[in-house]
Amino acid sequence: MDDNVRKTDEVDEIVAAWQRERGDLDSSPLEIFSRLLRLNRHLDKFRREAFAAHGLDVWEFEMLSLLRRQGEPYQAQPSQFMSELLVPSGTLTHRINTMVERGHAIRHQDSKDRRVKYVRATPLGIERSDRAMADLLESEEAMLEPIPMEDRREISRILRDLLLPFGGTGS
Repeated sequence: MDDNVRKTDEVDEIVAAWQRERGDLDSSPLEIFSRLLRLNRHLDKFRREAFAAHGLDVWEFEMLSLLRRQGEPYQAQPSQFMSELLVPSGTLTHRINTMVERGHAIRHQDSKDRRVKYVRATPLGIERSDRAMADLLESEEAMLEPIPMEDRREISRILRDLLLPFGGTGS
């Protein structure tokens, strides 16, 4: 394909249609946000399939990933999940119960203060999340391979700038 030929996608068609129908509106934000939404849908599907290959749901990988990043003994308090993963209390309780049932985590109390509760990853949870992470990074690198490193850094910077007003939270 000739590099001088501009590539188009369905978002270009949507923006053109809005410009035709409502030329009084600036539809240019759609050029960014509609693409981000579409990309997010593709990435969600990709991640669901990738993590399922390791016996994990996306939410479970996110929770195990949070525990793994803590370092030994790979544990965190429930409040940390709620703040970092934006998970409400009721949902979190259900997810912890599921992780315990699947053998990916255990509940643990602080030996000095029994009121302090932790969720700790099991060796099985660590093993599955480590394998899933390695496969995810390999696949994501393959997706990014056509994009030059300088462009990747610029995309990352721009996305960070978009995310910062929201506090940068939420996996």
